[in-house]
Amino acid sequence: MIFKKNFLLTTAEISFYFFPISLIIGSLFVNLNLIFFCFIGLIYFFLNKVRFKINLVNFSLLLFFLVLILSSYRNLSEIGTENFIKSLFLLKFYLLYIILENFIKNTNFELKYFFYVCFFSIIFLSLDLCLQYFNGKNILGFPPHDGRFAGMFGHEAIAGAFLQKIFIFSLIGMVLILNPKEKYQSLVITCILTLIIFAVFVASNRISFVILFFLFFLLIYLLKILRRNLIYSLILAIPVFYIVFQNDVDIKTRYSGFIFKTKDALTSFIKPPQNNSLVRDKKNSSIKSQSVLPPNHGKIYLTAVESFKDRKILGNGYKSFRIRCSIFTKESKNYLCSTHPHNYHLEVLHDTGILGFLFISIFTFALLIKSINDYKQKEISYIGKIILVLLLINFLIEIFPLKSSGSLFTTWNGTLAWLAVTLVNFVNYKKNENR
Repeated sequence: MIFKKNFLLTTAEISFYFFPISLIIGSLFVNLNLIFFCFIGLIYFFLNKVRFKINLVNFSLLLFFLVLILSSYRNLSEIGTENFIKSLFLLKFYLLYIILENFIKNTNFELKYFFYVCFFSIIFLSLDLCLQYFNGKNILGFPPHDGRFAGMFGHEAIAGAFLQKIFIFSLIGMVLILNPKEKYQSLVITCILTLIIFAVFVASNRISFVILFFLFFLLIYLLKILRRNLIYSLILAIPVFYIVFQNDVDIKTRYSGFIFKTKDALTSFIKPPQNNSLVRDKKNSSIKSQSVLPPNHGKIYLTAVESFKDRKILGNGYKSFRIRCSIFTKESKNYLCSTHPHNYHLEVLHDTGILGFLFISIFTFALLIKSINDYKQKEISYIGKIILVLLLINFLIEIFPLKSSGSLFTTWNGTLAWLAVTLVNFVNYKKNENR
């Protein structure tokens, strides 16, 4: 029995370490690995007779997913039976959270190897992107797709987003493996940081690059142990950015367009034209069109807000935006359809209403308060506090309300998002380790 328990724990650890690799391979492998991890975890806790303790954090998260399922059931006629069934399977993200939380609290779950895998993965992917940029093909012979450099992701232009999302995890792995105080190791760290930010730049996922760029400045302020390395990497990278920007037409077009769109969006937000009011007539559902149209993301956000207003309490259900958006696009060019609202907060409001948004907000604030209180505990090591700060920063970036995002409920993006949330419990691992 002891052998079986140890075997199950080791199997769960390996499955967890495989998450970064499965995210590179594709959503099917992510889904299979997520289900396998949850299955092994449940068996392990059943054999060990471990009871999941209910607290405000995990209970409010459970209520959020139950509201999403209830909302999907209430809107069954609109979203369809298939989407309702899929909403039930979203409990896999709750299981990911609760199982990993209990592994961290109750076992010697070796999280550090997950960070190691992220560290080596980000180096490999960054080198692969650079190879594709300078050579025209990556290591597998993939050329750029529609002028976008995606490396191992082929036709999916998500390389920059992936690198940005696992950057903090890989940085933790870097801190655990390399010593910034050693001269040659410090040089290696600087080169790796420069490589990563350059790879995200050429990948041209613009929001991801902007987030990572400003994250470097934030870490320079907060992370004394890597301050010099981060500064030196920016000093090396910024001139290269300028040269590439001036000489690569595709990259220049993408970033220039992003700058202009951002400027227009900020201008329209700060000083909206007085004659461009948007009015929806509830009696005949007609909409007065605007003379100046908002940017595409602005149109999607407007559509999500208008759709949310129809069902404010419980929302419209899972994957409802792609169905309901056509109602509004038929009425005005100010609206735009998409598969999801491209913002976590709007997606939660649209799909689960005020009630779901309330529960996920309680979960978020309770988790943050708990993590900050844990950080203040004296028994946490210096490295442990650095790791917790990094994971908290990663969590706050993930939930930042003013950035565009993927869907919180898709397998690929959702797994990355919920990993960022769950790993904030890392501090409990450090306490366990110190016993």
